[in-house]
Amino acid sequence: MNRSIKAGAKARQGEVRRLWPAERDLFTAHLLRLDAATRRERFGTAVNDEFLRSYAETTFGVGGLVYAYVEAGEVRGAAELRGLEEIIVETGEAAFSVERDWRRRGIGEALFGRLITAARNRNIRTLYMTCLPENAAMRSLARKFEAELVGGYNDVEGRIATGAPTPFTLLDEALDNARSFATLSLSLQRRFWPSALFGRGAARH
Repeated sequence: MNRSIKAGAKARQGEVRRLWPAERDLFTAHLLRLDAATRRERFGTAVNDEFLRSYAETTFGVGGLVYAYVEAGEVRGAAELRGLEEIIVETGEAAFSVERDWRRRGIGEALFGRLITAARNRNIRTLYMTCLPENAAMRSLARKFEAELVGGYNDVEGRIATGAPTPFTLLDEALDNARSFATLSLSLQRRFWPSALFGRGAARH
């Protein structure tokens, strides 16, 4: 399936796929590129680089999944599904971040769709998300997925009914995981092969 994101004259080519623990550095670099306003939108308060590095270290634990929009080898948008360690309660938490120059191109919507599929396949029936009241883009995105929004003074909470898994959603995620793992494997090969070849060449001399 072609996951290229297209939006008129501002279209950019990339793919939405799962990120693996070995790609944590890509996720960290994405977080560090977020400007101050985007960081506040994502975390609900001002955060510094040290916080973001620490956050990235704990993101790929047992209770979380990360999907990303990857373009030219860099993560430009990410969606996180958390709460999987408490799957018995059938709820999860979604969080999103898209770099400012990559907004308004359908990336958030593509990430949201992938996250909902992953939630359904893990029997998460209700997905929660929280954003600041002034984050109109996130509230608009939530409404596209028929989220029930409840406003507060400090934040807005969205609740989305995901539905049950189907053979199609299970297959869709399985294929996506296979593609993303193949991408990771190729990346690791490209990273280590040159040094390995150089080492063999040096040994002959």
